[in-house]
Amino acid sequence: MRNRVAVACVAGVSSALLIVAGCGSSGNGGSPGGEDAESDAVSSSGGGSSSGASSSGSSSGGSSSGSNGGGATDGGDATVESTDGGDATVESTDGGGTAETGSEASTNADGGDSGTLASYCGAWKSLTSALPSGTTGNETSVGESILLTATATGLNPNSLGYTWTMSNPIGAFGATVNGVGSQGQDEAAGTSDIMQFLCTAPGTTTVTLAVDDGPPPDGGACSPNLSTTTATVICDAYPSTQIESAWVELTGPNGINGLTGNVAIARALTAYVPTEAGTNPCPTITINSGSPVQMNLRAAATTSIAARTVNTAPGISAAALIGGAAGGGPGKPALFPVSSCEYPLPTGATSAVVAGQSLPVPKANPLKIVVIGDTGCRLQTDNGMQSCNDHDPNGTDTPYPFAAVAAAAAAQNPDLVIHVGDYAYRDNECPAGLGYNCGGSPWGFGWDTWEADLFTPGAPLLAAAPWVMTRGNHEQCNRAGQGWYRFLDTQPFDTADVHTCDNPAYDDPGTTSTATTADTTCTNYSVYGNCSGNWNNPFLVQINASTQIVVFDTADAKPQSQALNAAFPALPTGSSSLPTGATSLFFATYASELTTAGNLVEAAPLPFNFWSNHHPIFGYATGSPPANPIPAFLPVMNHVFPDTYFPPPINLALHGHTHDYQAIDFQTGTLPDGGTFQPAATLVSGNAGDILDLALPYPLPPDAGSSVNNPTAVEVATIGGVQQFASSDNGTPYQNAISDAAVAAGDNPTDNGFGYMVLQFNPGDAGTAATWTSTEYRTDNTVRDVCTIQTSGQMSCASWGVIAPDDAGVY
Repeated sequence: MRNRVAVACVAGVSSALLIVAGCGSSGNGGSPGGEDAESDAVSSSGGGSSSGASSSGSSSGGSSSGSNGGGATDGGDATVESTDGGDATVESTDGGGTAETGSEASTNADGGDSGTLASYCGAWKSLTSALPSGTTGNETSVGESILLTATATGLNPNSLGYTWTMSNPIGAFGATVNGVGSQGQDEAAGTSDIMQFLCTAPGTTTVTLAVDDGPPPDGGACSPNLSTTTATVICDAYPSTQIESAWVELTGPNGINGLTGNVAIARALTAYVPTEAGTNPCPTITINSGSPVQMNLRAAATTSIAARTVNTAPGISAAALIGGAAGGGPGKPALFPVSSCEYPLPTGATSAVVAGQSLPVPKANPLKIVVIGDTGCRLQTDNGMQSCNDHDPNGTDTPYPFAAVAAAAAAQNPDLVIHVGDYAYRDNECPAGLGYNCGGSPWGFGWDTWEADLFTPGAPLLAAAPWVMTRGNHEQCNRAGQGWYRFLDTQPFDTADVHTCDNPAYDDPGTTSTATTADTTCTNYSVYGNCSGNWNNPFLVQINASTQIVVFDTADAKPQSQALNAAFPALPTGSSSLPTGATSLFFATYASELTTAGNLVEAAPLPFNFWSNHHPIFGYATGSPPANPIPAFLPVMNHVFPDTYFPPPINLALHGHTHDYQAIDFQTGTLPDGGTFQPAATLVSGNAGDILDLALPYPLPPDAGSSVNNPTAVEVATIGGVQQFASSDNGTPYQNAISDAAVAAGDNPTDNGFGYMVLQFNPGDAGTAATWTSTEYRTDNTVRDVCTIQTSGQMSCASWGVIAPDDAGVY
């Protein structure tokens, strides 16, 4: 199918397919300018030349010509290529299209058709279309997006606004909060606007763009010849033989699901819609070269989920939030034009193929693990913006490097990937005029943002090894929780609508119930309180014969992120422990889940017992002084596991949340009975994509040596006068850092604090004990740090302190 954009320059002109610049008002001319015939698309651009010289080219047997340079006032005709290769005539505006631009543009009180611009009117200059990959085109499949880029001019360039409508509701504009078929609008966007169009159904639609330069006065109107143009967008039915993504994830026993060992789940996403309603749209899977079997439908495609309350509602400015305005409110509907499919892999599966794609089946004895976290691109009005279109890790702005990180990590040929949470961050629309390279980025919490934040950039790593998925606070129900449950959660999809995050009534335990005892109707989700989409039971995965990991959900553990039931007293965050009879459902639910986690790991401890939850427990969030990111959760942990916080067998904790690298070893702790224990070594790997946090100080100040404010139990170790704490040097906030020494040595600023971690198992032998080695890599695969973890929970690292980001590395 040819890739074209249909644009009508004036009323009455039909179906000329081209990439146009210069219709309406462009430069100093109003008639279509010269053209550059390329493939099946014709591009015309207004210029400043007054010579009226013309150039021509032909395509598909047809001819096209146009005047190069505006200023024509004779109303002459310009010919462009039509859809069938014949000729189509595009007339210039009556009166010569003499609208001027910028400060020299003349004004007209009523806007009229005289070719002049009123102070509130804008004139479009160009309209092009492309796929997110950058390929020119106006046609794609359902589930995919097209980017429409418009430029315009007006007397007040910073006030230019763009209103987008469609004739046939087969998709959704990015800048809409009303779902499929609704108008998209970007006001005060400046001289250009990039509008995403997500295809949600097959068909063809005419997109109409109207440009303004601020709100018109009563009775005011603008010339449609200057302000309005159209483009054709084509959405093809998704092929039954293709898939959007496929991967394998691991789960295991969670105390109530009856599992006794690992379960590998093959997942696939497809936008295919069968012709017969109610038919399973899922592809087949071929396991161990056997007969193909159809995958099970996990969650059907839908674009009709009602909008729900979100953490950072669209339309609330950063200034308002800084001024104290509430950030929550109604969001845009999350659209999922893709179906989620799954199929359990039998133990010992040697191969699995979906739609011609070989999946990474679990290995019998994994030895190498990639650990990544915080991989999405941040678009959040109240908490930073990022250049989501800049995938170069060494960009000078605010790059989004996850694609490069995922490719580098995949090249390590891991046996397993552990994601420590926070997959999707594109809460709000890319802001205009602030210099961020994120125009046209999807935003909100639907499929298009998940595709942009995980499934496209993470594709090499999803194909490299099975994943263990840890939930982060950005997968809460009032953020990207809907996609979490459709795509990544390991439990069966909840048809009762509790564990879907679609209904905010089920966001927190106890929302509709004041029970403080076990609720047997919720045994698939949470043992205490009312069912809740923000809470999940932990589960256990055995990595190899010597190592297992508990995966724990702390998505709702931040006080500012979760709502305690008003029927119960607020959780007292200042105490170091809570009584068993605490009435808070926050406490009761987490205490129950922690008890389950302890039962899972203590049933059969192995030499290495890992723990993964998103927020650091013994690690740090940036601040002055550095502090624990979830202080309300600590008393619950300390109540269930006095002074050890984790179940006693845990000897390594893996986290994200803080956007940096951290490695921390601890001194021997004292238990309430006077006994001693070794706190679990801590590794933080939260620097794979999102904006980096401020570098932590080194050494940590005395009042920050214990992130849990319990120094007799948990305190960063100091050995030989060296504090056993390491962190990446992230440099100036939101910028790429480079050490002064590297600059003095003539180095270029081609490094940064982004990276990923690799854990390598060392089995040991009769004379040496088994260990795990963690290697923290930069995006260019130079080594930032290497640490060795013992079964005792002690850890030694090659570099302690803030590690300078120079290309030479530390070795």
